[in-house]
Amino acid sequence: MNGKFTRPAASHDDAHVPLLDVDLTDIFCFAYERRVSTDYTVRFETRLFQILKENRSHPQPKRQVIVRKNLDGTLRILWEGKPLKIKEVLPTKEADQPVTNVA
Repeated sequence: MNGKFTRPAASHDDAHVPLLDVDLTDIFCFAYERRVSTDYTVRFETRLFQILKENRSHPQPKRQVIVRKNLDGTLRILWEGKPLKIKEVLPTKEADQPVTNVA
């Protein structure tokens, strides 16, 4: 049946279009929406990221940002389509200790 409907290609040239300015890491990633906390941090999975003051502009608290997790595990946080400068905040030993009431 395939032989009956087969036709030779009109042109043997490559029909693929060049990517130009497309970054494939922006396509092949997982994207998650998160909200900025009042202390300008963003939680993702079990990690905490501080939005640095070095950013020319940054989201206000309670604004939504996009966390992009690339296939290699790297993370980027974007606001209005632009990546933010961030720093991962590690928990302190004091924060890991249970809180006890002192009477």
